This record gives sequence, C-alpha cells and structure tokens, in this order.
Amino acid sequence: MTDVPTDDELADLIDGYLDDALDAAQFARLEAALRADTAARERFVRYAQVHTDLHAEAKAHRAAGRALAALGAAGAGAVVAPVASTPARRGRPPRWWRPVIATAASVIVAVALTWAVARRQVSDPVGVPVGGPATEVAWLTNAQDSRWAAGAAPGANMAAGCVLRLDAGLAEFRLQSGPTVVLQAPATVELRGPNAVRLVAGRLTAAVPEAARGFEVLTPHARVVDLGTEFGVAVAADGSADVVVFQGKVEVVPAPGGGPAVALSANDTARVAVGGVRVNPAERRADAASFVRRIPAAQAGVPRTLAIDFGLPAPGTLMDASGVGVGLTDRLPGTGAALPPHDPNLRLDGVKGLLEVTTTRSDINTQFQLDRGEYPGVRLSALGFTGREDFEVAAVLPHIPSLAAVGQFGLYAGARSDRVIRGGLISRRTVTEYRQFLANNDGGRDSDSNYVGVVPTGTDVRLTLRRVAGKYSMTVESLSTGAASTLSIRHPAFLDAEPDLYVGLFAANAGSDERGTVGVKEFRVTVWAAGAGE
Repeated sequence: MTDVPTDDELADLIDGYLDDALDAAQFARLEAALRADTAARERFVRYAQVHTDLHAEAKAHRAAGRALAALGAAGAGAVVAPVASTPARRGRPPRWWRPVIATAASVIVAVALTWAVARRQVSDPVGVPVGGPATEVAWLTNAQDSRWAAGAAPGANMAAGCVLRLDAGLAEFRLQSGPTVVLQAPATVELRGPNAVRLVAGRLTAAVPEAARGFEVLTPHARVVDLGTEFGVAVAADGSADVVVFQGKVEVVPAPGGGPAVALSANDTARVAVGGVRVNPAERRADAASFVRRIPAAQAGVPRTLAIDFGLPAPGTLMDASGVGVGLTDRLPGTGAALPPHDPNLRLDGVKGLLEVTTTRSDINTQFQLDRGEYPGVRLSALGFTGREDFEVAAVLPHIPSLAAVGQFGLYAGARSDRVIRGGLISRRTVTEYRQFLANNDGGRDSDSNYVGVVPTGTDVRLTLRRVAGKYSMTVESLSTGAASTLSIRHPAFLDAEPDLYVGLFAANAGSDERGTVGVKEFRVTVWAAGAGE
C-alpha cells in the first residue's frame, strides 16, 4: 500500500467512515490523509455534505449530536472519541483498539467541524444561509417568452428554499455569490442558498466567476461542484442527469455507494444515475447542443429585413451555373475572384425553393485559395447599416450533408476576408457529425475560436449570427429535435470602426478536394436601424 491514498481509495475510506465500517488500520490511514492534505480535507467535507443531503440526514444528525455532546462533556482541548449509541456492527474494530480509534476519530471530527465552520460563512451543508431570517439569495435578471407555474414564479424575495417552475421560455437569474444561471423550460429548480441550487427537473446552464468557485447544482443522485467554469445540467423524469462542461472543470460527486467523485473538463459529458457516473456516454454525444447558454438582449431600433426563400429567380443578383439570379447580391471582399459570372458552385432549385452551394477547397484561416472560395451574401448598408446598428443574419439548412474532415459551412459578417467573424458547423474526425464553432479572423488567422456540442448529419438546422449591443453570438438550432445552443466569443473590436459590413453564407472543404453540396432553404437579414421608416 502506498503512503498516499489514491483518489479511489480515499473515496472508499470516506464512505467507510460515514457508514461506520472502517477497521483500525483504515481509520489510521484516513487520519494520515486528512492531516497531510488540504484537498483531502475539502473532499471529506463535500462527501459528508452529500451524505447528509442525499437522504442521510437522520444518521448525520445522530453522529454530530454524539460528537458534540462528547466534546462538551470533556471540555476545551480534550481528545474525545464519538460516543457509541448503537450496537457494534460487522466491520467495527474490537474493544482493545478503541483508544487508537478514539484519537483518529477525534482528529476527523475536529477537521470536519473546522472546515464546516469555514464553509458556513457561505452556506450550511444544505445551502441555507446562516444567521437570522430568510434573506434574498438570487435575482431574476432576464427572461424570454417565459411563463411560470402558479405559485412557483420568482417574487420580490427569492430566498433559500424558494422553488421556481418555468413552464415555457427562458429565464436567467443571478445568485448572491455571483453565478449566472439560465433555466430552460420546462424546468423546476430550488434555490438552496447564495451558492447552490437543486435542479429537480429540466435543464440549466451556469456560468461561474472565479470568486464563486464551489457553486453546486444538486441532482437526485449526485452533486455537481464547480471548479471555475461554465457547464450545463439536465435532469430527466427518472432522476438521471446529464452533465456537460463548456469551459473549465467540474467535479461530479455521486451519492454514497455511487462510486468515487469524477472530474470533468471542457467538452466532457457524463450521465449520472443510481449506479454512479458514466463519462462521455455515446448516446449523449449530441446533448451539448441542446443547452441554451445565453439569452439575447432585445435589439434597439426599427427592424429592416431582407428575406430570400430561393423559390424564384432574382434578376440582377449573383447568378448560378445556368445564369439564374439566386437573390444574394455580393461576395465577401477577398473571395471568389476566380469564379465565373455563371458560378458553377451555385444552383437555384426553384421547385424545392433551395439554393445548393457546392464546396471548394478554400479556407478563411490562412486565406487559403479564397479566390475560388464560396462566400456569397449581401451588404448591410442596403438595409440602413452605418456601422453602429445591431443586426442578425439567419439561414435554414435542411438535411445537412457529411463533409470531409475540417469541412465547414455557416454564416459570416465582415469587411473583407481577413477582417471577419464566422461560425456554423465544422466536421469532426468522423464525417457523420459536426461541432458548433465561432471564430474571429483579424489579419488572416483564426483566433478566439470556440467549439462546443455535436450535431449529426441529416439534421435540419437553423443558424443565426447576431450582433446585439455590439456583442456577437452564434446560435445553432436543430429543427429536427427542437434543441438549440448559443455560442459567444471575445468581441471582435477590429469590426467596430467599419462603416459597412457584408453578411452571408459560406461552404468549404478546407482540408480536402472532395466536394460536398449544402442546401439553403431560407436566408434572412435584419438591421435594427435608428430612425428607419421615418
């Protein structure tokens, strides 16, 4: 046996202590681990809290009462063992070992009490604020198309113990310690304190600042502990839960008997059920895309919209291979210079109301072969854009095809090919699925790239690239399942001074000469122009 317990062994030792099932040697090993390692002591306290929260309150209260009674009887500074009030069980050491165990147990109790007192400055083991009557621990900060159940809506005093049930729409609230939580209907959540919630059913995402590290989401079978991150949790009707990490790390601490705690990092997913934690289950690979991470703010100004349904030819616009105008008017500057007027990569199917765009081998990143790159679109100035206004561009792509590795398609907004933000879907190593992505490009190289989720081929999707209050985001919505995910990015300040921008579609096989065709059913651009219509 090594001098330092492994993570799995430490978990077994803590479980054994909580179940009164350690022998003398195991007690001594746990004592040594707690004396030597701060992280081990923190883990001991978290396990004790889970033991309490997940249907073991009675046992924990009895143990605490015995320990405190013994400490009180002995006086300050005494070394005291917990007082036994139940018959000896299998696994309890013989009487002649009790002086040894007394010393070990007193250390464990003292350490646990010390760390519990420190944590009570934020919350007690079940998340209820300490001291005085119920106080407000959260505030509603945003909502979209929300409808609340009667008697379960956010009120003036969102105190610990408050239960919120969202029947429709989205809602965002901020906890007193700093985390921002987005709730997706239908969902039910209980506020447990300034740094903890219990998700009873439905979905939420949490963005946690460093100052609130340790924020917890309780589920029926585990506790998800933030380690400085952004993550999502979904609880199903059977009590099982899915955990998705977008950034940073979390620790999933199962109920006693559910196995050891499991650490998850960015892009990891896990299923939590009665039997424990299963990391990256194959059947949940697409689950990340179903979480809403941001609620877009309302745009200011009067909307001016251009909508193209590709059902009829549009004379005077970019022409397809047969010379028919497709409705899109411009190309992103720096792209398409080598393409002929009758573009062989565009085909308007008026019967289906579909614009088919065939990929070429090109890439905005490194500006590779952009003279043949397909980046058709429109100029925002045609809709009243002067550089200050918010806007959004959206497209519907039915039955998305498979593309070779690094194949990609989506939407862009920019002044030229080397000053642009673009996002959409990019193929993974397997050609049957895509990741959602969003990237800045200032000077010809991608930067600040974000990737999340998995979308399978054959899905009908709607892509939306927005600028709201000057901030950009990309939403991928599965029209096949109703799931949606919004990805944000570092603000592309290099576009702030541009008086005009181009927005549009792109499709490329960046790493292969293999061709693929992406169908576009609808294309819509809206600019919220000040004074429009006056």
